[in-house]
Amino acid sequence: MTARGAVATVLLFGGLFWAATLALAQDPWTPLDPGRAGPAGRRTPIVAAIEKAKPAVVSIYAQIPAQVSSGSSPFARDPFVDDFFRRFFGDLGPRGLARPTTSLGSGVIIDGRKGLVVTNEHVLSGASRIVVALADGRELSAELLGADPGRDLAVLEVKSQDLPQIPVGDSDGLMIGETVIAIGNPFGLTHTATVGIVSAIDREVPLGRRGEVLKNLIQTDAAINPGNSGGPLLNLDGELVGLNTAIIRGDGLGFAIPSNQVRRVAARLARGGPGLDLGLDLAESGRPRRGETGCLVVSLTEGGPAAAAGLKKGDILRKLDRAPVDTLADYELILAGLDQERPVAAEVTRDGRALTFSLTPRQVTTAEALALAGALYGLVVSEQGGKLVLQRPPESSPAGRAGLRQGDWLLALGDRRTAGVRDLAGAVLAARFKPAVSVTIQRGQTTYRTTLSR
Repeated sequence: MTARGAVATVLLFGGLFWAATLALAQDPWTPLDPGRAGPAGRRTPIVAAIEKAKPAVVSIYAQIPAQVSSGSSPFARDPFVDDFFRRFFGDLGPRGLARPTTSLGSGVIIDGRKGLVVTNEHVLSGASRIVVALADGRELSAELLGADPGRDLAVLEVKSQDLPQIPVGDSDGLMIGETVIAIGNPFGLTHTATVGIVSAIDREVPLGRRGEVLKNLIQTDAAINPGNSGGPLLNLDGELVGLNTAIIRGDGLGFAIPSNQVRRVAARLARGGPGLDLGLDLAESGRPRRGETGCLVVSLTEGGPAAAAGLKKGDILRKLDRAPVDTLADYELILAGLDQERPVAAEVTRDGRALTFSLTPRQVTTAEALALAGALYGLVVSEQGGKLVLQRPPESSPAGRAGLRQGDWLLALGDRRTAGVRDLAGAVLAARFKPAVSVTIQRGQTTYRTTLSR
């Protein structure tokens, strides 16, 4: 039923003329200038929003090298992942077919001066070449600056200046029932727009077989189809309020990453480097009081931001940057979205008292992250010929217990490839809150995948 049809129903069954007037006044389908005929009179808020954002929406073509899904390759298709993405993004084709493929997706330009494009990580996963097609017909080669598979976000750079860019809105202000617009590249049909509403907020969608999820998603009934991944979800002001990331085919359910999360994670990825740190080691057994939830501070880095701010071992961290910290996954998600040098509030409980501290995140250096890899997992590496080669791990370390040897090539840690020490540094920081992490190594001509348990 259309909005006007809904109004007619109100008049028929309730006789509420004031309700009809109010609904029409808020109807986004009402022309901005209803008194004029012709195109000007048909330029609704939806049309205006699309016109504003469309130049900054791009199509992304990622060339994926041929891979054989034999079960021995660390990057072969996983049956669970196949089933998951087939449900959300359509048929992936025959398993194990050794042929180059092209991943098709969408993206948005968030910084036209620097040529920065944000999209979903799964659009680019494993790509050897990436091309970005602009609304004006130009096709530009793109370089991957950084990716966060756990949040399905990636940032590209194109060598062009003065590009159009999309204004980024405040997703925290979204209202259920608010009109939103999805633009993308479904089935290769570029710059397709669909309209719906915000159906729900703070949704969770499963990401992998180990219980990983995408959190805090926006749910919408705006039609999103394969190829829309990475495209914008707009409000009626033409602002980016979400990045389309997943659909449930046949059910009319779409999900988008909130723009505030996109903004923060994209800023971190564009900066490069391993990530940010607050110098906190947490546990989930926080002994909450009066029904409060939180994470227990078990140790602090000497001289780190948390220790300098006044936090102590035994504090229960309840909120960080105004967001609840119920689990380590919550803390990791919030930490990944923080801005360097921007102070954030940490709300803790100490001996039954509520206290608030101001913490300033700091950038973790590559050297510090590599030291953490040795301390947590016994992984000490050197770069040789574009690959990471393991030194002999201590027998008592997770790597030693798993049978890793000196001379093994480290190909991946967790869900991240490790082609260099910066890759490993980022992967270690992403995995440091998990009790176990998978690694992929090559020994001779054989590839192995095993788990390092701490």
